[in-house]
Amino acid sequence: MAGDVESTFTGSKGEKRLKGVEVVYPIVTGTVAFFLGKKATGTASHKWTVYVRGLKNEDLSHVIKKVTFYLHPSFNNPARDVTESPFEVNETGWGEFEINIKIYFHDEAFEDPIEILHHLRLYADNDGGSTAQQSTKKPVVTESYDELVFNEPAEAFHSRWRGHDPAPAKDSQAAPFFLEFAPQQDLDKINALRRRIAQQKAGLLQQFEAPMS
Repeated sequence: MAGDVESTFTGSKGEKRLKGVEVVYPIVTGTVAFFLGKKATGTASHKWTVYVRGLKNEDLSHVIKKVTFYLHPSFNNPARDVTESPFEVNETGWGEFEINIKIYFHDEAFEDPIEILHHLRLYADNDGGSTAQQSTKKPVVTESYDELVFNEPAEAFHSRWRGHDPAPAKDSQAAPFFLEFAPQQDLDKINALRRRIAQQKAGLLQQFEAPMS
């Protein structure tokens, strides 16, 4: 039997898109922070890495074109562009702050960039914000599971994604400390939320389509 033929339509920029298709790509954003110990200064108590990685540490270059990490304004050149794997920035500093991560996709995706906030943590919960109890060998690792969701993706981008054979990402200094994710519980919550939204949308459509008395 012949395979199913995916229905297409023309997007707003003239691109061909796949009707009714959804692509979900899991990613992880995170930071790994080490206390510098005796090398610490008033302005550099920790060295840290912020990154975007694949769930299984696979190379994301076939999906992601560029990642911009927006650091605290006190850093030199706080907007850091990374255009190849590993998508990460290494720095030193003394304070915690929110890092805005902007992810750009390849041109054939015809998708706007997305932004994710990640909090840089330098101290473990039991440190109380003090370096007195910190180890120079055990880092503070903070990771968050997220998903790149492409609704009715561009056909060319979908072909790039589907035809890609996952390969390990290039070496990262933070890789030995990446956490193991079992995101099934998170996926269950997300899918349940999607079902509720779909049900609410269907209910609203029925209300609008119902004949007026």
